Amino acid sequence: MKDFWKFIKSSGIFFVGTVMTKLISFLLLPLYTSYINPTDYGIYDLNLSYIMFFCSVLYFDIWSGIMRFMYDFEGEDRKKPISSGIAIFLCSTVMYCATLAVFLPRMHVQYPIWLALYGALMNAQTLVGYIARGYGKNVLYTASGIVGSFVTIMFNIILLVWMKMDYSALIIASCIGFLANILIIVLGVKEPHAFSLKYFDRKLFKEMFIFSLPLCVNSVAYWFLTSYNRLVVDAQLGPEVNGYYAIAGRFGSMITLFTTCFQMAWQELSFSKTARNDNLGTFYTVAINNYVKCMGAGLVVLIPMIYVIYPLLVNESYDVGKALVPIYLFGTILSTISTFLGNSFTAIKKNNLLFYTMAAGSIANVICIHLLINVVGLQASNIALMVGFFVSCLTRLLIFKKHVDIKLELGSIVVLLGTFILVSIVYQRGSMLANIGALFFAVLVSAYLFRDILKELLHTLTMRKRGSI
Repeated sequence: MKDFWKFIKSSGIFFVGTVMTKLISFLLLPLYTSYINPTDYGIYDLNLSYIMFFCSVLYFDIWSGIMRFMYDFEGEDRKKPISSGIAIFLCSTVMYCATLAVFLPRMHVQYPIWLALYGALMNAQTLVGYIARGYGKNVLYTASGIVGSFVTIMFNIILLVWMKMDYSALIIASCIGFLANILIIVLGVKEPHAFSLKYFDRKLFKEMFIFSLPLCVNSVAYWFLTSYNRLVVDAQLGPEVNGYYAIAGRFGSMITLFTTCFQMAWQELSFSKTARNDNLGTFYTVAINNYVKCMGAGLVVLIPMIYVIYPLLVNESYDVGKALVPIYLFGTILSTISTFLGNSFTAIKKNNLLFYTMAAGSIANVICIHLLINVVGLQASNIALMVGFFVSCLTRLLIFKKHVDIKLELGSIVVLLGTFILVSIVYQRGSMLANIGALFFAVLVSAYLFRDILKELLHTLTMRKRGSI
């Protein structure tokens, strides 16, 4: 129970930042869809996909390596993995700039300088954020995210509404927001030389590079699983259709209201728990089952909610995207479960196995999108995404079970799948009233699945109120 409350506390801190940043950003959908047409939004989304690919290839997900290795050191020695990781990051940045200088002009993208800066600052923000979390400064991490998001939103409004800029406004505003986030964390950590190369360790540099290299390969496979479909949609159906798909993806970002905070808290807890090697079978069984149930509950509740709010947030020119939401969200949920399991591999230092699981999902996704794109149109991308992440989750579970003895609650998974099918049918064919009814039903199902935890929480709160504990 101690680990549970630690997880809840960390999740709560991250939840504040996640909800504030993601919800505010999400509420800007009326602005985006009113001032940017579907074609331009599709081009913007595709250009970001290119940048994500280069970042996946060149940055090795080194921030995860830094935070993981920080748990292996004490005192001033904790700065050794930071300095060594920053050295890897700087080498990656040099390769990143050189690569983009060669490829972006040949790809005929608009605003190559701003796109390159977007990727570099995004990665720098992630790097300093993980260092802050490694020091346990979760409040600072959350506060910087909130401020950065407000800065981004403010400049989105200024550049789109007042200055009448095109989609480049979204890129520029994000760059300014990233920079604000970075400055707050660097100034707030207050650890001398934490962001320098003073504690560089050549041996540790090599060890961390070898540790992070599989994460790089895994990130590339992840890109093929999540972003490759955008290239196919753009090539086969055009940038306008890709714009509809991108807006459906914005609703997928709502999933982060349920996931990002848990994943961040899970990284910290699993890294520290695995370092102590405490009863890992029971620990991972409870954690994975509760996470799957939590994500599934969020999914079935969110689908009817989106039916209600979609017309309020999205300009009617993007109405085509509404039908894409349920399957897209299901694929997104599977992606969060895959990431959760991937963090578990990182915690037990089995990163070399991640690539095989992600590669299997990527291959399934690529095959599906090409087989279905001319048959079912844009929905093929969602189906391929769903199949790809299902394969990734399945292979990760099977491999992870060979290293840690975990047991899945299959009954809960069946209940959630049945509820998903029901609320999806109501979403596609039902009325507003029917979807409100589906929402209440989904809430009841979620409460039933978490009945034991809810009872325990209620009992704990009751006892505290009585002054017994």
